[in-house]
Amino acid sequence: MRTEDRRAVHRLALGVTSVFALGLFLGWPLSIVGAVFTALFLQAPAALPLAAFAKLFVFSIGLMFISFLLSSTFAPYPLVFLILVAMGIILSFIWSISGAGVLPGVIALMGALMIPNLVLQSQDLALVLVFWIPLNLLFAGFVSTLMFVVIPAAPQTATEKKLASPPDFDPYRRIVRMSLVTVPFALVFFVSGASALLVLFFVALLSQQLAAMPAAGKTVAKAMLTANLLGAAVSILCYEINVIAPIILTPVLLCFFVCITLGALGKSQASLAAAAGSALTTVLIVYGGSISPFSDEADVKSITRVLQVASAAIFVIVAYVVVDEFWPEKKRQTSAST
Repeated sequence: MRTEDRRAVHRLALGVTSVFALGLFLGWPLSIVGAVFTALFLQAPAALPLAAFAKLFVFSIGLMFISFLLSSTFAPYPLVFLILVAMGIILSFIWSISGAGVLPGVIALMGALMIPNLVLQSQDLALVLVFWIPLNLLFAGFVSTLMFVVIPAAPQTATEKKLASPPDFDPYRRIVRMSLVTVPFALVFFVSGASALLVLFFVALLSQQLAAMPAAGKTVAKAMLTANLLGAAVSILCYEINVIAPIILTPVLLCFFVCITLGALGKSQASLAAAAGSALTTVLIVYGGSISPFSDEADVKSITRVLQVASAAIFVIVAYVVVDEFWPEKKRQTSAST
């Protein structure tokens, strides 16, 4: 493994484990979200600029409060409430596609999905979430920036920057494609009275990951399913080890080991390398959510969480494949044909 890749793996493991461990020791709400944000920040080749992070933090605060106020106002009117949820999802995708990026898009979807869902359960708990999502983001940004200082990254070359640039695509088709998949899932979730917040967080993350790809297709669908199956298997293994050794140090050591292992896998030439990043976020959501749950989900076992997340993943991925089959991706025309 190259020296730079080794440093990236160590940076990822130390940063994510630090947030994961502090969340367990201090017990702050939805600390798993902070760990996932940290993983997303540290999988980037360089630290997020301070100005960009400040804008993201302010945006998250404003969005969560607006979502809470609208949800609280229209919760007594189910039809209007569901229409607003659908509009929030579509606007999140429009903003993400306009150049905001994956992480801001995830935060926007969290505001459109998680806050309204929790308002229907308890406005007091929803208000807690309004404060703690931005605070988790703030802490994740601080830790990830610190990790880039402690373990510096090599400057990006011109070739790497070119490879990181987004591909050409039809933005209108991308927005409609994303909405056709996520809006029906959200409406069924809300109408059925489901309350698994971390499943909504997972769907927001998965939707944005798939949205960043030009077309789902069978190859991408297979890769995403592999990533989530890998993450689910690792989650169950970690949960069972935690049952055998139920002390606070066990999940911390498991988190570090998983980050090192999946981080190294992602930097390798193995066939599963492309699935490592998504597998890591799946492990954090499934396993982390099982040992440090939020709200009234304390009785949710790891296998139940795996089934919830797996069902959501299969629905979203298959739906993307179906949409792509009937409406294939076409590059945006930038010049007139001759």
